[in-house]
Amino acid sequence: MENSHSSGPPTSDVSQASLPQANASPEKKPSLLRVIVHSFFVVPFLIAVFAVLIYLIVRIITMEQHTTYDYLNDIKTGAATKRWQAAFELSRILANSELVPKEERFVAEMIAAFEHAEHDDNRVRQYLALAMGRTGNIAFVEPLIAALGKDPDENKPSLIHALGTIRDPRAVPPLMTASAHPDGRIRLNAIIALGNIGDSSSIEVLRGALNDAEPNIRWDAAIALAKMKDPSGKDQLLKLLDRNYYSEFPEVSSEEVNEAIKVVIEVSKGLQDTDLQAATARLAKEDPNMKVRHAAMEASGR
Repeated sequence: MENSHSSGPPTSDVSQASLPQANASPEKKPSLLRVIVHSFFVVPFLIAVFAVLIYLIVRIITMEQHTTYDYLNDIKTGAATKRWQAAFELSRILANSELVPKEERFVAEMIAAFEHAEHDDNRVRQYLALAMGRTGNIAFVEPLIAALGKDPDENKPSLIHALGTIRDPRAVPPLMTASAHPDGRIRLNAIIALGNIGDSSSIEVLRGALNDAEPNIRWDAAIALAKMKDPSGKDQLLKLLDRNYYSEFPEVSSEEVNEAIKVVIEVSKGLQDTDLQAATARLAKEDPNMKVRHAAMEASGR
């Protein structure tokens, strides 16, 4: 006779775990399809992703450690493909003024690399010219002018663009000569560069460009003159402020139209011309683009 009774439910002397499970199903083996998918697709995919991540990490570390002088060395001693790619990377990083070296060594090595590339792939010379221009350093003006006189036409737009970016008056005479070149792309870049420099000695050349056969050259000549407070391009400016005018040029995108109108609004302010002011006031009220309307409102003093 037991002295006490269990208050809980009755239990069996035999562990429940030892009892056979009547409803348990036999252990399933992984299907052949799952094995194939895992072996031939999932695992290789994960390996590929891992390899790409490793490559990107190494690439980022390598790029961060590559200095301006490393690129210059690659330009002078690298393989053909590596030379122009290094020149491109150099032009890209020098667009940031904070990354432009300040020491004289940099200027000397840039000029040496530029001169060394005279008979190289044209892209090397072109990207080096752009890199020089982006520094804004007047030490590069003479080498660029010299190259403009002897380089093939393919290089001249880059050389001209660089001179226009540096904005040194010494470049005005060769740029005026380039503005009469038979190649329209070279003429256009020369007109834009002369407008950027803004030297009054180029006004007559810019007035002549108002009659150029190429519409975009006429436009940029008018804008360049307006920057110098010369109203000779007024008729062109009025056309450029008329959104309907651009329907004659379907190759010009709507975004390019908006940007052109905003530029003309800005340069027209200094001319104090009543017709231009009236056209700007109309844009402030009616133009469908909010950015254009805002620029017109600011120019109109609203």
